Amino acid sequence: MSDRESEPGETAGKLCEKFDAIYFDLDGVLYRGVNAVDGAAEAVNEVILGGCGVAYVTNNASRTPDEVAYHLVELGIPANASEVVTSSQVAVEILQSHVSLGERVFVVGGVGVEQALSAAGYAPSRDAKNCVAVVQGFGPEVSWRDLAQACYLIQGGAIWIATNLDSTFPTASGIAPGNGSFVDAVRNAVGRDPDGVGGKPDRAMLRRTFEVTPGDRPLLVGDRYDTDIAAGIAAEIPTMLVLSGVSDIADVWRSSLRADYLCESVQGLVLDYPEIDTSGTTHQCGQASATYDALKLRILASGGTRIDRLRAADSLKWSLLSEVGLSSFTHGRIALDLGAQSSVGA
Repeated sequence: MSDRESEPGETAGKLCEKFDAIYFDLDGVLYRGVNAVDGAAEAVNEVILGGCGVAYVTNNASRTPDEVAYHLVELGIPANASEVVTSSQVAVEILQSHVSLGERVFVVGGVGVEQALSAAGYAPSRDAKNCVAVVQGFGPEVSWRDLAQACYLIQGGAIWIATNLDSTFPTASGIAPGNGSFVDAVRNAVGRDPDGVGGKPDRAMLRRTFEVTPGDRPLLVGDRYDTDIAAGIAAEIPTMLVLSGVSDIADVWRSSLRADYLCESVQGLVLDYPEIDTSGTTHQCGQASATYDALKLRILASGGTRIDRLRAADSLKWSLLSEVGLSSFTHGRIALDLGAQSSVGA
């Protein structure tokens, strides 16, 4: 049951017990760079041991499903290539509605893009000569020359498919430019949008995920509102946002989208998730509570843990929309005060 549906007095339980299939985003959720997010391996293992099906759903097009599964296993997370859904695979599915199999396609991005094209029956190429289409995905070795060659092809009439539009990419060192930033560079040069986009939030990504790991009660876990949470909302399934990747407290507060569950990390799946008491003007989550000060234009949350304060404040935020409007939050007119260096100013 999400925060939106909870009623006072209900007993808390482990969040994962509510679902029979969990779809994990990867970068910023299970790992950052080559390193696992703290507690991720233990959490996923417990989810699987509890009988829940899993799928690994990534907008990162740089690696093949085999490479992704190998990395997860190295980190202690059980995974098979058949459980991995990449934006490269979905981008190539979209390409098939524009370009016949066997045609030569220019590759921008990592080996994941190249492998997906080959598996479908295309002729992937790092040489732009005689290419009738461009598939653009993320890869740490993508260069200016790659982007320029893509632009020349697109200007000449080639079909252009992007694997995803994530503007940033979480690494062990910090936040770096993602494929969406490179797509913007090409867009600025050619003066038009891609002919198709494969990754989340496009519904094709989750349609493929449902086929890989079916479930009557699925949950999508991610670290971005514009891709992960938007994808879950479009597919009408519950979502869980973690703060271990791209999104932070300020993003939660100013988002125009609502995640059903908020957790510090994926470990939240195997911890008790307190139901939120929304019966009064003060919303309560565990030992935390949140109240709205209309004079100071702020929501003040106190008590309990940081994540319970944020859950209570987020619940109160959404309950106030008819009174103050969503723009009061997205434009920062109403501040959030979680105490102890965890505030978002108006």
